[in-house]
Amino acid sequence: MFGFVRPFRDELKMREYDRFRSVYCGLCHEIARKYGFLHTLALSYDCAYLALVLMSCEADGGTVCRKRCIVHPLRKRACVCGSEGLSHAAAVSVILTCHKLSDTIADERGIKRLGARILRRLYRRGYRRAVQDAPEFDRTAGQCLSELAVLEREQAASLDRPADTFARLLRAAVPEQTGIRRRVLEELFYHIGRWIYLIDACDDLKDDFASGSYNPIRLRFALSEPDIQTVRPQLEHTLLQSLAASYHAYLLLDPERDGGIIENVLCQGLPAVTYQVLDGTYHNNGGKNRHGSI
Repeated sequence: MFGFVRPFRDELKMREYDRFRSVYCGLCHEIARKYGFLHTLALSYDCAYLALVLMSCEADGGTVCRKRCIVHPLRKRACVCGSEGLSHAAAVSVILTCHKLSDTIADERGIKRLGARILRRLYRRGYRRAVQDAPEFDRTAGQCLSELAVLEREQAASLDRPADTFARLLRAAVPEQTGIRRRVLEELFYHIGRWIYLIDACDDLKDDFASGSYNPIRLRFALSEPDIQTVRPQLEHTLLQSLAASYHAYLLLDPERDGGIIENVLCQGLPAVTYQVLDGTYHNNGGKNRHGSI
């Protein structure tokens, strides 16, 4: 949905990069297989990372096969398949996308609203299948997004209240079958969710100023212009604190595999995105609003 949760590619080993790409491609194929190709248009690094972390707690972590797709029709690419974590992440991706479309329909006007209505209708069948696969997550996502809508209508001048609401949404993406690791995973994804919400608010500040949309940073610091540098120290502190908390949770995880990739994202990828957004140098490519970007 957002695409902020990505590895720092320059510091990945080649086999780690190939592994992450195989998870990304595997998630794409899993979404297409279970819910339809159209849903792969919303594929993001965020859900690929969810799949990777969930698979790190499985006994086998899925198997690797080679497949072609519409984006890569000439050459088969390695894809992970046969994983419960991958399947669950596919359902989460579809559910989040459909709830986001509903939110767009409620908030936007004109062509954006019309486009969201059309996509929401086209996504309906796949969404119903995803709800059957992850009903508890769908309920929690709906509740949390309803709470966010209330905070937006109230123009809540708080960072913690809306960020906590979105964090609880992402925490709910952890499935029950993760067993004794569930509490650790919930804590890890809670703090990643909080970071995602706040970094997205930073990234959207100029656009929200122009459109008059709700932005907790503008209201919390009573900004009169979209200049994030005046409050950068406070934002940098709270963003890095969330990343530190997620990493501390990860230290308790003891994954079966892929620890190097998970740490790369937490310790290098997310901090790099943080500084890019705060510096104004972040670009929404490489997985954000771009299909088949890896």
